[in-house]
Order: sequence, then structure tokens, then C-alpha cells
Amino acid sequence: MTVLIHRKKINARSLVSILTVLMAGLPVLGQQAKVSAPLSADQVMQRVAAMNEARAKALESYSSVRSYRLECHCLSHKKADMVVRTDYHAPDKKSFTIVSEDGSGTVRSKVFKKLMEAEQESMREDNQQRSAITLENYTFNVVEYQSTQGSESYVLEAEPKAENKFLFRGKVWVDGRDFAITRIEGQPAVNPSWWTLRTDFKRSYQKVGEFWLPELNESETKVRMFGTADLCIEYGKYEIIRAGAVDSLSSLQKPSSEE
Repeated sequence: MTVLIHRKKINARSLVSILTVLMAGLPVLGQQAKVSAPLSADQVMQRVAAMNEARAKALESYSSVRSYRLECHCLSHKKADMVVRTDYHAPDKKSFTIVSEDGSGTVRSKVFKKLMEAEQESMREDNQQRSAITLENYTFNVVEYQSTQGSESYVLEAEPKAENKFLFRGKVWVDGRDFAITRIEGQPAVNPSWWTLRTDFKRSYQKVGEFWLPELNESETKVRMFGTADLCIEYGKYEIIRAGAVDSLSSLQKPSSEE
């Protein structure tokens, strides 16, 4: 990781800028029937926005434990691990407590801790709006729809409407019953540095009670002339401390296009 932080004036900011976008796989369902999608991409995302708002209003506080792991296959091989407890309090407070850490001190201080700082910064309302996966920030198209007994899923292509560091381009998987995003794959909309050739990421969510919360973030960043950095963040041990009931979609106001 040294080459990313020190050599040739490469520092952790470029890597953190990319990984911040991420901070922010579906099971195989047997015989999946491919049929025409009953909803358009805009209708799907209108429902996602409505249900996201309902879940956000209901979820008051929770705690979880996550593990960070980064390995840099560069000129100087570096790796590090960190286990962190996270406490969330609505609407915009997150605190982090380091449980254990090991490996490169540079990676831990210049990447992991910077990621946590960036995540706290992303909780600001203006940053949440700029990074939200919504019709205001993206153009969506349905590329696949699958329906089985008791399950539906949409796969949407997402194209950012602006070239900024908060957005990405790629695919979004949506649960067609809960209207929750369950998986994302893509690349940042903007390359933050000349040194960065490409970053690919995968993000998945798990259902905890009535809420969909992060499960796994994986990314691979290729750095010009120096190699590849692989980051994995696993989330678990969720405890919902305080939450109200989540309003059903039928009880919420319908999108204006459907009135």
C-alpha cells in the first residue's frame, strides 16, 4: 500500500474518494420465469423512493459490527484488517468504535479511518441528496425482470445525470415486493485521479426485520503502473435498538404519474 500512500506523490485520497461512493448477490431462486416487467423503470424507482423514505422514518437506531479488509497487490505488498462497531441514531448520526485492528498502520489510518470519516460526512442532508439513487440523479432502464412464486426482482441499468464523485454508473437490483435495492454493481461516475485506471464495485444488502441494510461491499481498484487494491467490507451482527412500524406501499401517497 506504500506506493498508494507515499511514492510518486500518490496518497490515499484518490482511493478513499472512489471507495466513498461505495459506502453508500441475490440468491438463486430456482426456476425463474422471464416475463414482461409490469412496471416501468421510473415506476419502480418511484416506489423505491417512497419505501426508502418510509423505512428511514421508522428506523430510529441500530448497532452493527463490520470488518474492513484491504490488500494491495502493488510494488510494495500491503494488507490490513479492522473490526468496527457502528452505532446509528436517526436522522444523521453515526459513530464508530474500533474493536480490533491489524496489519499496515498506513492502510488503517489513511484508508479505513478516512472511509469512516467520509461516511460520517455523507450523512449530511445535502450529501445524501447528491448521492441518492433516485430519478433526480439517474436515468434508469429495465434490463431484466424475474418472477417466481412469492418473489419478484427487477434489474435496472443506472446512468448518472451528472458527472460527479457521489454517483456511479452500472446496474441496480430491486426486490419487487419490498421495493428495496438489494444489490448494486458498477463503477464511479468520475475517475478521481489520473493514477486510477478503473474501479469496479459490488454492493449487496440484507433484510433485517423490516429494514434493508448493508451486507457486503467489494471493490477492485487498478492503479496506473503500480497494481491493484482490493477492499472488502462485511457487515453483520445487526441489532435494531429502536424502530417503528414501516408503512406499506399501499398506505403511502402514490407517485404523481399514477394519480
